[in-house]
Amino acid sequence: MAVTASREPFVPLLLEADESEPVLRGYLDDGELFELRADGRAVGVALLLRDGDAVEIKNIALAASERGRGLGRAAIEAIATYAATRGARRLLVGTADVSVGTIAFYGACGFRDAGVRARFFDAYPQPVVEDGRVARDMVLFERALVAGNDG
Repeated sequence: MAVTASREPFVPLLLEADESEPVLRGYLDDGELFELRADGRAVGVALLLRDGDAVEIKNIALAASERGRGLGRAAIEAIATYAATRGARRLLVGTADVSVGTIAFYGACGFRDAGVRARFFDAYPQPVVEDGRVARDMVLFERALVAGNDG
């Protein structure tokens, strides 16, 4: 469901996927924000940006209590369908180089390696640390879309 009111209530959940509030606030009002729902209840949020022939998943997060139940994969499929029906040819996403589980998740969802933004996280005001490792680079992935389906 597209969010048309204030995006402020979604900041805590968005911070699950981008640990820097100043960085998050720098793009909070960009693109389209969607509340992810399952069984009639809010389970997550996704912020999408149009970039030429692509849609970038700038931020996507599920509530901790909703993870591990297939909802993330379902959200990716819904986003792919949405993007394809609006003429996008590619779906883009990036994550920290130390986010092993997230990298595996995107691979399982049909994304392929699309490069690296070297030293991306060095610009964050505080180090981004996951499993005791400091993130430096953003790993980029893309998934081809076919108009009318989720490719």
